[in-house]
Amino acid sequence: MKRRIPGALLLAPAVLATAGAGSAQSADPRIDQIQVIGTHNSYALPADPRAMKLMAPRLAALHAAAIQRLDAQKRAQLAEEHPGGIADPALALDYVQMPIEGQLRMGVRSLELDLNPDPAGGAYADPLPYRELRAAGAKDLAPIYEDILRQPGMKVLHVADVDFRSQCPAFRQCLSLLRQWSDANPGHSPVFILLEPKFGGLDKMLPGAAHVPTFDAAAFDEVDAAIRDVLGAERMFTPDDLRGKYPTLEAAALAKAWPRLSAARGKFLFLYLVPGLNLDAFKPYMAGRPSLEGRAAFVQGLPGMAHTAFVLVDNALVRAAEIPDLARRGYMVRSRADIDTAEARRNDAERRDHTLASGAQVVSTDYLSAPNIYGNGYHAAPFPGGWRINPVTADQPSHRMKR
Repeated sequence: MKRRIPGALLLAPAVLATAGAGSAQSADPRIDQIQVIGTHNSYALPADPRAMKLMAPRLAALHAAAIQRLDAQKRAQLAEEHPGGIADPALALDYVQMPIEGQLRMGVRSLELDLNPDPAGGAYADPLPYRELRAAGAKDLAPIYEDILRQPGMKVLHVADVDFRSQCPAFRQCLSLLRQWSDANPGHSPVFILLEPKFGGLDKMLPGAAHVPTFDAAAFDEVDAAIRDVLGAERMFTPDDLRGKYPTLEAAALAKAWPRLSAARGKFLFLYLVPGLNLDAFKPYMAGRPSLEGRAAFVQGLPGMAHTAFVLVDNALVRAAEIPDLARRGYMVRSRADIDTAEARRNDAERRDHTLASGAQVVSTDYLSAPNIYGNGYHAAPFPGGWRINPVTADQPSHRMKR
């Protein structure tokens, strides 16, 4: 039997967005007291079906072999993060994102960008399946902006040689889209940009696949520099802005020192996802900066870590009590309304409804409107104006230090 959410928590987004509008807090809440809808792999363009047909069986076999090598704890963690039971990449990656500007104009206030280093340029300009398909006589393959991909600089794509089509394959190109939209919409509610660095490719397991260069200190510095250059300091809310005079970034989050919505309008917050919570890979970004001093982006962490203001808990069905607790304490939480297309395929809103009710400030989806690409009503619509009052954290008091 499906678990049910109390009816009060299933009100239409427009009603929830204005709930409690008579209080000063709801008129100008802190940004940890709001909730926004975001998208997952926001830049993605659908794969050429011929390329996916060619690569999906190979990736599925590599995935199955990798699972067998995991210990019980890591296997359980993987099952929690990807609970849909869809092992076929052709199914798990079957979603279609609308243009980034369209998402923002609809009210989406979180985007996810996957970062792939490319200091020399050209690392991803000639994908393995396209080479094989062209050799077999295929023509008119779905375009990939080869001219941009051949230029040096950080690239935005999901999985090299498998799911590699992107609306803005250059990171600076993606940032320019954000800047253009922000310029056209001054005073917009804050936008949470999730960054996921890629630390390895398929080349060690799949001959001919692209080699993903090391995500080293230079790569992290390139990301920070691009954000500052394209957006400018006036459009950023950084770890330093939150920490202020608190001893650590986590102390500031736990003191609920997040800014009011009025102070965060027109700004972007950048938040690094840490795949597998492998914080060793982030040593180049955090070395000598225990609270991310001087950095442009927050980094996912765990409670008790000096840098932790942002946590990731994607499965609200499994972590039903944990997410509200983290949000109430002052952490910024991201969770997912749907995972690997499973919920949308079966028109199942249970995860979405629990995630929205959990108090996670950032809720990511692959389906913004109905009917979705599977022809049913499953979706997670953005809120009017880009945000609603958070159902869990709205009444939490602020203990901001005077500055």
